[in-house]
Amino acid sequence: MTVLVGGVGELFQGDLDLGRIAAERLQRESFAPEVLIEELHYGAVAVSQRLEELRPSAFLLVGAVRRGRRAGEVERCVVTAPHLDVGQVQAAVGDAVTGYVGIDLIIEVAGAFGTLPRRTVAIEVEPASLGPGEGLSPAAEQGLSQALHLVRTEIARQPLFDLADELRPLVGGDRISVSPALTEIRALLSELRRLHERARWGRSFVLRDRLKQALTSTHSGEGMNSTDWALWWALVEELDRLQALEASSSL
Repeated sequence: MTVLVGGVGELFQGDLDLGRIAAERLQRESFAPEVLIEELHYGAVAVSQRLEELRPSAFLLVGAVRRGRRAGEVERCVVTAPHLDVGQVQAAVGDAVTGYVGIDLIIEVAGAFGTLPRRTVAIEVEPASLGPGEGLSPAAEQGLSQALHLVRTEIARQPLFDLADELRPLVGGDRISVSPALTEIRALLSELRRLHERARWGRSFVLRDRLKQALTSTHSGEGMNSTDWALWWALVEELDRLQALEASSSL
């Protein structure tokens, strides 16, 4: 698993420089070795090449983007590769080769080149100050604090999403006979997909508890092997870890 966190911004252009500042602050923190924090100010084509080199399981983009929202407002967006026609791809690449970079352009170019990871999330802050200069406006500074919290949360959840991705094909067929435990893990994996899409836990912890109960009873399905048992319990334990972590960080 590799998670690439990219700060995207226009260097020393007021609030539009927020991505660079975000990356600098995150680089001072301690993350697992598989989490890479980088400033992505060197052009969208180069970013696409970096994605091809790393092939990360998750790609988190953070920066200031003008969308007409309230100044300092933060928005989390799940990203999918856009469907562009030939002319749109050529225009995006033309912008990129000039060295221009932005969250939208990175998504367009990486999507066109097939390098955009399936799990890509953009965390955007609405800028207030757009002119040349160093430092952020008070609104952007406040938004940056919230954005960094969201980035940390996304990083912490990636092992859970990786584990869920590994489990889905193992429980999707008829190799394991129908049982309460199989029903519960399928429901839990569906809920975790919604967690990624909506960033809300929903019924995840309720379903985890029901899965625990089913696994500790005699209702597990025939056909389960030692790998299944290990992965199912690993999913439970990862949810336990995240529940405690996010509860402590909200205090």
